[in-house]
This record gives sequence, C-alpha cells and structure tokens, in this order.
Amino acid sequence: MEQIGNYHTHTYRCGHAYGDDEQYIKAAIMAGFKELGFSEHIGYPCIDKPQERMLYKDQNEYLETMHKLQQKYADQIKLFIGFEIEYFDDQFDYLKTMRSHCDYMIVGQHCRYVEGCGYDQLSDDEAVIAYKNQLIACMKSGLVSMVTHPDYFMLGRRDFSETCEQAAHEICACAVACDIPLEINLNGLRYGKLRYIDRQQYAYPFRSFWEIAANYPIKAIYGFDAHQPTTLLEHGRIEEVQEILKDLQICLINQLVLK
Repeated sequence: MEQIGNYHTHTYRCGHAYGDDEQYIKAAIMAGFKELGFSEHIGYPCIDKPQERMLYKDQNEYLETMHKLQQKYADQIKLFIGFEIEYFDDQFDYLKTMRSHCDYMIVGQHCRYVEGCGYDQLSDDEAVIAYKNQLIACMKSGLVSMVTHPDYFMLGRRDFSETCEQAAHEICACAVACDIPLEINLNGLRYGKLRYIDRQQYAYPFRSFWEIAANYPIKAIYGFDAHQPTTLLEHGRIEEVQEILKDLQICLINQLVLK
C-alpha cells in the first residue's frame, strides 16, 4: 500500500529536531508523498521546556511560516499545519483555542504533568494507568486526529504487565469508539532493542501491545515521526516494522483524515 503522506513531522523549533522547514518538504516530495503534515510539539503558556517542546513565544512564527510554505509549494505537495500535543485536563481550554489556529492535532503523551515526569523514564503500573487515562480523555475531547506511538509507555518499563494489557485494551476500545487511528511509529527503532524480562525488543512498536490491538477493528497508520528531513526518505523502516508485527491482522490506512 502506497503511503500517501506523513503526518508526524517536526521542525528545529522543538530543540531536538534538525533541518530547515523547506528541507522537510523537499524530502517529502523526493519520497513521493502527496501530503505532508507538520506537527511540531506544542508549547504551553504556563511553562517553557527547551529541548522538549516549541517555546510558547515561537508558535505564531511557526504558524505564519507554515502558511507561507503551504502557498509556495501548493502545486507540488499538500501541506497541513498541525501540533503534536500532550493532553492535560487543566490545559483543555488553551488546546481548544490552539486547535482553531491549525489544520489538525495529534496526541503524543510523553509526560504525566506539563512540568515533566516523563513516561520514558519510569512507567510503573500507576503511571501506565495515568497514561491510558490521558489518552482516552484526549480522544474523547475531539481535539485530535491520531494517537501517536500509543505504546510509548514501554520505554519506561521492562515488562508488559496485566496493567499494561488492560491499558492496551482500553486505549484500543476508545480508538474504535472515537474513530481515531493509532500510529505505528517508525522512529522507535532509534532506541535500539532494549532488554525486557523475557527478550530484547524495541520499545515501540511493542509487539504485545499490537497483538491486543489486532483484536480490535482499529485503524492504524505508519508515522515517520521525522526529526530530520532524511528520515522521510527511509522507507526501509516500514519493512523493519512489518517484520516486528508479522502475521498480525491490523487494518492499515495510508492517508489520515483530519478531524
């Protein structure tokens, strides 16, 4: 299935991605994409986290620049302007306002609190429950078009417990009910294989999560999670991930419908 577009693309503004905006666009065109969605990590007015998210003060420049690039490349590729958000109940009004200024939002829940406490550092069962609850609340909010790396919490674990199984079931059930695709993230490979209790494997995509997802009529889509332009040219990542998820009956889509 030909990939129509990539909708998980970052820029230098988050502090941990590299390359000029137009380099990402040119790479997407070279890769044969018909659509490219920029989804920079949104900043929050209550706190700035350099190297993690775009600074709050830079968001107007980001939107203005992207609007200009939409027009400049309109005859070559369809560009969408978005944000990757993290969902916090006390930030809902702000997120709703920002949604009115962009084409779409996706959720990638990295932290339990806006100030930090990353799920990649340690995700005990209590944290996994909190992570699951945040994703479910976000999907039900109507803000987002996709859940990125839904198995992200496995970075902070070394086993897939019963609590993880239950969380996976609830995330997938909610994704079906809300008709929101789950992303099969192609960038988790960069961490290499981690040593889990029963084997060495990538944190995401984490096969045990997707074995559960395969029991639901979810929609799944590949996301390059590009933090540098050349990532968009690395279609071999899809083949590697297909091997990880081999024999699982997952409904793949190749184009994101923006909500």
